[in-house]
Amino acid sequence: MQNITQLTQHTYFKNCAAVTCENFALLTQQQQTHFTQAEKAFVLQFVCDTLQSLTLVNIEHAAEADAQYFVRLTDALEVCDNLQMLYSNLDDNAAVYNFTIAQAAQAICAYDTEYRECITEQFEDACNEAAVVAEKLAQTNVNFATLALRVMYNY
Repeated sequence: MQNITQLTQHTYFKNCAAVTCENFALLTQQQQTHFTQAEKAFVLQFVCDTLQSLTLVNIEHAAEADAQYFVRLTDALEVCDNLQMLYSNLDDNAAVYNFTIAQAAQAICAYDTEYRECITEQFEDACNEAAVVAEKLAQTNVNFATLALRVMYNY
């Protein structure tokens, strides 16, 4: 993968490339669409965690009869639909995720409410945290430093 130091860094992130057209253009076409099984598992885990978080928020606010926040139910249903889409691309006989980076992008960026900004920011944060860990562990089967960039620009 392209050396991350050649990409402009987020001012608030230590390890992730800024999600910009300029940085995406620095990647080769092959790098732009490269998507490993470990990265697919990360995206799937992120979507699962997001659904769990939204579900918990809905349960808490429904129990309190706080209808103002229960509107997040729509977001949870959309995330659930995207999770099902990703799951439908699993080869369970070989334990291989067959969804594309464009499908991952849909699962993270396809929301038509203000929730899109929220979930993409959370994904960037998660990629940054994973990049820090991957760097410490010298993981070579993932590139979390450009994952958010690659996913969002494949939407």
